This record gives sequence, structure tokens and C-alpha cells, in this order.
Amino acid sequence: MEKIGRISPREWMTIITLVFYAHVASITVSIRYGFLADAFAKRNVPGKVYGLIGTSVFVGFAADFFFKITEICMTKWNSRKILAGSAIGLSIITLVTGFVYRIPNTTAVVAISITLRMIQGVLGFAVTLVPVDFINANFPKKFDMVNGLVNMGYFSGHGVAELLGCILYDNYGYEVAFAFAATMALLAAAATLCFIPNTQTYLSIQGKAVKVVDSTDGPLITNKTQRLSKFLVFPLIATMLINANYGVIQVTVTPFLKEEFQKSISYGGSVLTLVSVGMALGSVSVGFILQSKIISHFTAMGIGAFCIFNGLLMTFPPESLPAVYNLSPILAFPGVFIAGFGDPFMTIATLKALYGVQLLKKGTLTPQVTTTITGIWIMGYCSMYYAGSFIAGVLTDYLSYSATAELLAGFCLLAVLICVLLRLNFTHVYNEDDEMKPLTF
Repeated sequence: MEKIGRISPREWMTIITLVFYAHVASITVSIRYGFLADAFAKRNVPGKVYGLIGTSVFVGFAADFFFKITEICMTKWNSRKILAGSAIGLSIITLVTGFVYRIPNTTAVVAISITLRMIQGVLGFAVTLVPVDFINANFPKKFDMVNGLVNMGYFSGHGVAELLGCILYDNYGYEVAFAFAATMALLAAAATLCFIPNTQTYLSIQGKAVKVVDSTDGPLITNKTQRLSKFLVFPLIATMLINANYGVIQVTVTPFLKEEFQKSISYGGSVLTLVSVGMALGSVSVGFILQSKIISHFTAMGIGAFCIFNGLLMTFPPESLPAVYNLSPILAFPGVFIAGFGDPFMTIATLKALYGVQLLKKGTLTPQVTTTITGIWIMGYCSMYYAGSFIAGVLTDYLSYSATAELLAGFCLLAVLICVLLRLNFTHVYNEDDEMKPLTF
């Protein structure tokens, strides 16, 4: 176990601002999830259609990633300008999305909502990629810890959005919930301009590269290890696919409790809040655990998948066990908390492991490659979050909520198995310290 170095007050202010920014960015993206199903069911829109409204954000993510929109901006402007501009853009898009619901033509509402969601995806990719770049540039030796704290902001934002979104929707309507999120985005832009320093982006730093060097403290990297690393990226990406379960929980918990147990939308929103409480605690925990090297990144990923497995089955108990099934409104609270706690163990640990794959394959890790890998990571886990809403809409059109959960829980067990195999067969990943030594798991 290693001690975490001292962080100055100015650095803490920067980290807190990043956490707040991530928190608000998450609110703008997630504000609709708690009431989306109910709002569009009132307009007789089937689940597989309104699910596309959530999933279509992936098109924006993909456009940004493949056309390198954010990367081009990162070579021209510093992080502060990009983050502030993105927050202002999210505010405008979010506000317009809320008022679109007033259009009488349902087809037009769905089409415009999907289009706006795609644009939100472009901005959403930026507000996810740029903070990671900022951490690489300014906190390289505390990467896991700071990344964990920033992800706490993202995940806690989901909970605030789902709880307040449902309450505002129940009491004041669809538009007011989006207006709240838009206002928060403007506050995030102001905080960014005040407290984020005017430093270069990591991508724009020329000549910087992390290198693997020989170390007497651990086994050297062999040709066999380098050959194995070429195949490692596939199971790593496969484990990220399990994050679709988060999107499923977001979209299905509220209608499940309403349809099966006559609970209000606000009650479902309060349940969903615990997903984000679990995610926030999980983010902080895994960040400090990985920074201190208490467990390996692959072990953390396995723990995450196992938590999601248990959380799914507790939230949506099997109908074949009626005594347990009837307790669903109560069990949903600890169930979503456990699933939420496990999610950051999957997502945060995967990023550093992907850096390690490239470092072992090539022996070096440049800012350009680091940014590309980060983009792949964002595409992997974020796209599955949003794909989850579509998956939930399709599966619950044909299966019960419990059957859907059981099917997805099976994939969680597969992810646990993959992580066990990774832990047993692959023992090196990159660790950014003073001597750039390979880390032995």
C-alpha cells in the first residue's frame, strides 16, 4: 500500500470545481431518465421508440470521437475555455429540449428530441474527455484518486437529476425539470471560468511520453507479455459492455414500481437516487484503493461486475419467489445502491488498464495515444449507459422486468469470469510514478 502525496489548497479548489462540473454535466444528461417513460407513455409512444431518445446521444458521441471534434478544440484552446463553452451549449440544448414537449404533434416531439439528444452527445463527449485530459496534464501521479473523485461528481449528478427531475415533473411539469438542469449548467460554466486554471491541455504538450523502464522491483516486461497484451483489449472492452445495466436500471425502476406496485414517479425517483449514492461512494472508494495499490485493476473490475449482478437480482426479484418479489419496493433501495456501488469499480479501473495495454504493446504512451484511448474508453462505457435505455425499452416490451434483470445478470457473471481470467493471466499494467515502472498485480 502506498501513501497518497500532499495536495495543495489551490489543487483542491481545482478538483472540487471539476467534481462540481462533472456533477452538473451529469444532471443535464440524466434529468429525463426518471420520468421519460411516463411522459412518453402518456403520448402513447412505445418503449423501443422513447428508448431511442436516450440512446441517440451515442450518435453524438460517435460523431465527436470519429471526427475528432473535441480533440481539434483541445489543440487550439485550453481546458477552461472548452469546458465553459460546452456547459453553455448544454444549457441551451437542455432548455430547448424541455419546451419541445409542448408541440402537439407527437412525431415531431420525438424527432426533435432525438436530434437535440444527438447534439447533446457531441457536447457530452467533450465534458467527459476534457476532464480526463486535464487530470493527465495536472495530476499524473494522482490519476486514479482524482479520476475517482471526478467520477463521483458524474455519478452523484445522476441521483440528483433522477430525484429532483421526478419531483419537478410530478409537481410542475416536463419543461420545469429541464429548465432546472439548464440553470445548473450555466452555474458550472461560471465556476469553470473562475476556478479552472489556464493550463495547456495534455494533448497539446509536445514531446511528452510515458515510457516503460526496467525495474528491479518487479518482473520485466517480456516478449510473451507484449504478445498477450495485443489480445487484452478485447476482454477489457467486453467487460465495459456490462455497463448497459445502469441504463436499464435508470429507465425500468420507476415504471416497474409504478405498474407492479402502484408507487408514484417520485417514489421511483427516490429509489434511483440511491444508485447515484452508491456510484459516488464507489467512485471515491475505488479511486483511493487503486491509488494506494491495495488491489489490482482487474480485481476491482471483477468486484464491480459481481456487485451489479447482486444489485440487479435484488432490485427485480424473480417472480417465481412471490414472497421476495412482493418486497420489491423495499429491496429496490439496497439493490440499486449495490449495483451503483459496483459500477465505478468497472469503469474507473478499465481506463488505467487500457493505458497499460498500449504501454506494454509499444513501450511508450504519447499524449495523442492517451487521448485516443480515453476516447475509446468513453465510447465504451458511456455508449452502453445510453444503449441501456434502448435495451430496456425493447426487452421490457417482450419480457417481464424480472426476466430482463435475470438475463442481464447472466452477463454480469460472464464479466466476473473474464476479470478472474485477466487477473490470473496478465500481471502488468502501467503505473505513472517517478521512475515509470511497470506495476505488478
